[in-house]
Amino acid sequence: MDIQLLKQLGNMEQIAGIREARILRGRGEGIEIAEVYNAAGLRYTIVPDRCMDLYGLSYKGMNLSFQSKNGLTSPQAFAPGNGEFSEQWPAGMLVTCGLDNVGGQASQGGNYPTHGRIAHTPAANFGTETFWDGDEYVLRARGEVHQTKMYGRHLSIRRTIETGLYEKKLQIRDVITNYEAEDEPYMLLYHFNFGYPLLQEDSCVEVSKAQVKPMNHMSDDSFHMMKPVDGRGEELYFRTGFGDTACGVIYNRRLGLGGYVKYRTAHLPNLMEWKNMKSHDYVLALEPCNTCGLNRDEAAEAGKLAVLPAYSSIENELELGVLDGEKEIDAFLENMK
Repeated sequence: MDIQLLKQLGNMEQIAGIREARILRGRGEGIEIAEVYNAAGLRYTIVPDRCMDLYGLSYKGMNLSFQSKNGLTSPQAFAPGNGEFSEQWPAGMLVTCGLDNVGGQASQGGNYPTHGRIAHTPAANFGTETFWDGDEYVLRARGEVHQTKMYGRHLSIRRTIETGLYEKKLQIRDVITNYEAEDEPYMLLYHFNFGYPLLQEDSCVEVSKAQVKPMNHMSDDSFHMMKPVDGRGEELYFRTGFGDTACGVIYNRRLGLGGYVKYRTAHLPNLMEWKNMKSHDYVLALEPCNTCGLNRDEAAEAGKLAVLPAYSSIENELELGVLDGEKEIDAFLENMK
């Protein structure tokens, strides 16, 4: 441990810690949250009642995440009917999509709501800890989310989210397990949502070299952003063909600020980019995934639905970080080449 640092403090919470709380009013009434902050100026909010997803992310007081007009909503507000997804989706920095469906609602062999059910499922065995590991001070949250069905699936995500005392990044480690005796189809997408003020008209996006496929008629420029436009439709881009690792970054040179996602591609071979320049729904999402831009019905028909063998597990590791200043932005872009 850093004895010289400790001599200057009465309590480590002066500079870093995890504070757990409960929302008292509004559509999020009763939701538990855990706010993590460190000495680098990184601050993020974990929502254990929503799959341990991330709501807010800021750096030195500047927001990086997009938060929808719905705000932070209770998972009890969720219903799988048509249209109700958009009426309660909170967005935030990370929404985990799956494990039964990704994309629009599907219906073959069951009722599969838009982007699946896992993001609306509370975590079991959630806990936080802060401790010295040698000279490093660790801030960690853990929990497990189960998606089950009588006479059907039993999939789980065992999630760990961790950062260090002076780090401008956090690590997400997910172990996805099939506890059933049969092989189980699964879909998984990590919906990282960046918003204002990081996202502005002079912000730019770069993604690791890959094959790019525009997914609709609006999709003609995945690199440059624009001002919010009333009534504008969304743009979607599908990327595949990465190496062993991939990353995506949004940066704003005028602010000297960037946000990035870096991950292993072994079980996340693709990435979706959602560029929505519509007023009030102004968001840029980078979405590592094992899907191909199709919902469960379409993926099954195309023979592209991933399967997790009985009693087996896979592991995903993702890094979400901040770039501070032109030098860090330039160095990150250079390493992407």
